This record gives sequence, C-alpha cells and structure tokens, in this order.
Amino acid sequence: KVEKKKEKKNPPLLFNLAELQNECSKRFKISPDETLKHTQSLYEKKLVTYPRTDARVLSTAVAKEISKNLSGLSKYEPLREHLQEISANQSHKTIAKSRYVDDKQITDHYAIIPTGANMEEAEKLKGIEKDLYELIARRFLSIFFPPAVYHKLSVTVDTKGEKFFANFKVLAEEGYLKVAGTTEK
Repeated sequence: KVEKKKEKKNPPLLFNLAELQNECSKRFKISPDETLKHTQSLYEKKLVTYPRTDARVLSTAVAKEISKNLSGLSKYEPLREHLQEISANQSHKTIAKSRYVDDKQITDHYAIIPTGANMEEAEKLKGIEKDLYELIARRFLSIFFPPAVYHKLSVTVDTKGEKFFANFKVLAEEGYLKVAGTTEK
C-alpha cells in the first residue's frame, strides 16, 4: 500500500526571550544569561526591539509600520536578496491579517524583531552578536514567505503476515526555509 500526501509547514512565530534563549542554546551553545546579555547589547545599539518580552507576535500598530523595518533591513548585505523578494511579492502588505499579528497575545511588549535602524552598526557586528542578530532577522523575514511544502510518502509492505513500514518526507518547495537559515529540509 502506498500513500502520498502533501504537507505544508508555516513559518514559526517570532521570538520572545524564552524562545530565543532556547534557540541560542541549541545553535550557539550559549547560556540563557549570555543570550540576554547579547540581545540587550543589540537593543542598546538600536538594532532589535525590547528583548524582555513574552509575546511571539506583533501588535497591529507595529504591523502598520512594518515597511520601515524592512526598508532599513534592505541595507543589510547578508539579507538583501530576501528583502528584494519580499518587496517584489508585496507580502508585507498582508501581514496585519496573519497569525503573526494579535494584540490579545501581547502584554507589555511585542516580539523581538530587528528595527531596521542603525544599519551601519549592524554591518560592524562580529561573533555571537552577528549570529544572534541574523537569527532574529531571519526569523522575522521568514513570516513574509510562503509555507514550506513537503511530499510525504508512506509505504506498507505485507509479506506472509509480516508488515514493514517506510515513511519518506521530501522538500518540494522551500518557502520560508530559504530565509530561515535552518538546516531542516
């Protein structure tokens, strides 16, 4: 028996401090305190929004002004091609009606995103701060891309009463994964 399915995977929600600390622990092997210290430094350089937040979405007010963040980020060389694609698709225009904007899920501050300001300072970043900034920026940009699409194949072989199963998952359309910077395929 062979079953074929198409599976879509949407971009993840934006970073709050806890999610960012988890991701940095996995990727960069740094402690939560170190993540906060470096994120605070990026905040003080006006490169990212306030880091001590538990929200993973944007407010309606921020969504209305999101083109300013994107415009500033377009000056950042490592991500320029992705911003050109967002601009060409105009995908930022519909963000207010997406799952990434919800005033009810915000207590004090919205998710951690790049401000798009002070790009000269961003170009000078080195080491863990550069990695952290790009991680935040890539997660932010991924919400403007379509879902990743996978083809799933399940095979069941029944021979003499014994059943053997095999499952395969193949990436068909990269979608947001091309900007996310993850190794997941």
